[in-house]
Amino acid sequence: MTALHRLDQLAGARPDAPALLDEAETVSYGRLWRELTGVAGALRAAGVRRGDRVVVPADRTWQGIVSMLGVLRAGAAYVPVDAGDPVERLRHVVRTAGAAWVTGRAEALAALPDLGLHPIPFGSAPDSASRSASGSDSGSHSASGGVGGLPDPEDLAYVMFTSGSTGTAKAVMVPHRSIAHAAPSLARRCGITPDDRFLSWASLVWDTSGEELYSTLLSGAGLVLDREATSGSVPALLRAVERRSVSVVDLPTAFWNQVVDYLETTGEAVPECLRLVVVGGEEVRARQVRVWAERAPDVRLLNTYGQTETVMVTHAADIGGLAPPDGGAVPIGHPLPHVRQHLEPVGDGLFELHVGGPTLAWGYRDRPAATAERFPPDERGRRFRTGDLVRVADDGALVFVGRADRQVKVRGVRVEPAEVERALMACPGVTAAAAFVVDNASDGVLLVGAFVPGDGDATPATVAAALRTRLSPALLPHRLVSVPSMPLLTTGKIDQAALVERFARSDVAPGAGLAGQLAVVFSEVLGTPCAADDDFFDQGGDSVVATRLLTRIRRSYRVELTFRDVFDHPSPTALAGLISRTPR
Repeated sequence: MTALHRLDQLAGARPDAPALLDEAETVSYGRLWRELTGVAGALRAAGVRRGDRVVVPADRTWQGIVSMLGVLRAGAAYVPVDAGDPVERLRHVVRTAGAAWVTGRAEALAALPDLGLHPIPFGSAPDSASRSASGSDSGSHSASGGVGGLPDPEDLAYVMFTSGSTGTAKAVMVPHRSIAHAAPSLARRCGITPDDRFLSWASLVWDTSGEELYSTLLSGAGLVLDREATSGSVPALLRAVERRSVSVVDLPTAFWNQVVDYLETTGEAVPECLRLVVVGGEEVRARQVRVWAERAPDVRLLNTYGQTETVMVTHAADIGGLAPPDGGAVPIGHPLPHVRQHLEPVGDGLFELHVGGPTLAWGYRDRPAATAERFPPDERGRRFRTGDLVRVADDGALVFVGRADRQVKVRGVRVEPAEVERALMACPGVTAAAAFVVDNASDGVLLVGAFVPGDGDATPATVAAALRTRLSPALLPHRLVSVPSMPLLTTGKIDQAALVERFARSDVAPGAGLAGQLAVVFSEVLGTPCAADDDFFDQGGDSVVATRLLTRIRRSYRVELTFRDVFDHPSPTALAGLISRTPR
């Protein structure tokens, strides 16, 4: 039994039920099956065979989703990519995955650079025009569609890339078996029913997107696709949730923090249609849980834990009713029914979490040594060494403590500092580099890149520009710091603790007047000192942090600004001029 077997069943049993709710149109389960079968036919006609890898652009449209599922129907495995990633990374993904084809909407394909792939545009199947033009979903249902039988549970379903400790992204190979066990298990934990409307929020290159896609579709529910909801604006998200009658959202903890802050400062209520918010990716803070309980007491809050290699979610805890003190621990919960949990003692009441069960990935493509290290055998098959340290609460729930290695989660995405350091060292004029994180009380962990300029020409601005051509947006440091030399331990290794301390002590004069006041606000929301002429985006600002900035400005100065205002006036001085000219 695979996800496609379940979709086949739903297409026959509930052909008119909504599956994909795009902004322009709704695709029923019956039409979904016919469309993905058409994609599979086009792939097969082009020469794609069972087990091949096919690149699919991350395209949050119904055609983008159907393209992914069509790859599975053809017996192949999809490799999601983000067109906004640097060309070097995209080429590494294609080369490592061993992909030869790419499929998706023509517009999505056009956004990709030349990667040496054979394009198979969506809608290139001979009968696609007549199939898409048909408004009825009550026609005959075929399980084969002329593209062969359905895949086996042990067939490869997708290849997803994570940050690698060697500085190179690793290709995680996930079989159909993993999806077939993980998605229904999570759906049951969330209580997903056919009446639910689950928002697609995560990028399709992230493991979280599988939580949204498969737990929704395999439950017969509707997946909501909405561009405004995913713009990075909290007000836009809440508007879209209400407008589209969304009942379930799955958010990175960092963005959920912004939602909580917005609700607290504005006094707005969450839409009544929303019944469940799932969070994960970073540690949840006690204060945000308490505020959520005050502002949204009727909305269930589920804290989740999982890794790409273990597929979707392995642990979960209902935390909406908790009232932990500041600094108190918020649990990641108990294992889901499909999970075999192993706790390896490391001392002082701490354990390294190992996970076993039917959802484990095959391992890393073309990395047998790394696969053997992270997926050791045990008495019941294999387990995955997560590298995460946990402790056990009195009720048996797990509490996340930290990483056993240097790997961290930033913006909800797993990051290996070595990958960032490698990119820093490739920047012109950089002779030494280090990447590390600091803990910001309001926004969680911030990624910092420190570098030594060799010839004096390298600056935070030039290094930031160079990094944007080498790293995906999720891996870009929030803050870049130029240092005269790297502090070293007696072993000759970089002293990470000294770097963190130096960063915390950095002294920047904010300036005077309104610009100086705004520089203080910039510093607080960015988690790093800012001067009056510092650029918000050069200092690590993004759309998520901009939400917090706009909320603070609204509360302190009684003026309503927009994201465009921040983009056009990115420094405290420029923004001060705009505020002084804006009626209140």
